[in-house]
Amino acid sequence: MPLGREDLIRRFRPLPTPTVYDVLDKMGFSNQSLSCEIRPLARGFRVAGPALTLRGTSTASYDGKRGSALSYGMFRAIEPGDVLVFDTGGHRIGGPWGANTGTNAKARGAAGIVIDGGTRDANDLVEMSFPTWTRFVTPVLSHGRFQVEDFRGPVSVSGQVQERVQVQPGDFVLGDDDGVVIVPRPILEEVLEYAEAAEKDEGEIREALEAGEDRESVDRRIDRWALLKSRRK
Repeated sequence: MPLGREDLIRRFRPLPTPTVYDVLDKMGFSNQSLSCEIRPLARGFRVAGPALTLRGTSTASYDGKRGSALSYGMFRAIEPGDVLVFDTGGHRIGGPWGANTGTNAKARGAAGIVIDGGTRDANDLVEMSFPTWTRFVTPVLSHGRFQVEDFRGPVSVSGQVQERVQVQPGDFVLGDDDGVVIVPRPILEEVLEYAEAAEKDEGEIREALEAGEDRESVDRRIDRWALLKSRRK
């Protein structure tokens, strides 16, 4: 039986992004890490959950009515545990995210946001413990300079291995101090199983090294990718 939403969130949340990325890489999904320039506002932020996608663009002819309607609709669509993934279309002037939007999203049950663009009110977002990954922080207002165009559709965000990473609604978002990794929805449970097995073996490797065992000996004795290799022959 497929795992439910809450079980997926609970089990993915403690997994480090490097372990999950390594699994994806070994499975042939190397382009799943977002750009290293998209950083958490505070150390210790951690998030795991399905993506609620949001897309916008710079604009010289602002249609406030249309943009506001889409933005309000996005907030109403939030389900508990959602992670907002915001493609700003390369907008580099204003911050379309801030304290009020963070408060609204948190009240609706969002677990956090990953924005390939700017954020305002950084201290407020940190103080309210709303996990936020952002490309830059600015005091500049985005109103009249930026407009929401769509939500719940496919988006494209800056990548680390390749220029862009495609994110579909419902893909899984995992973020920590190392960065953000996107797990495609069709392979969620497979990635989870391999990552959990790898983390268990990683703990044994660390214990052996702390005890003074030779690293080459440890590497020969413990293969943290054994389960993945055996299933994917």
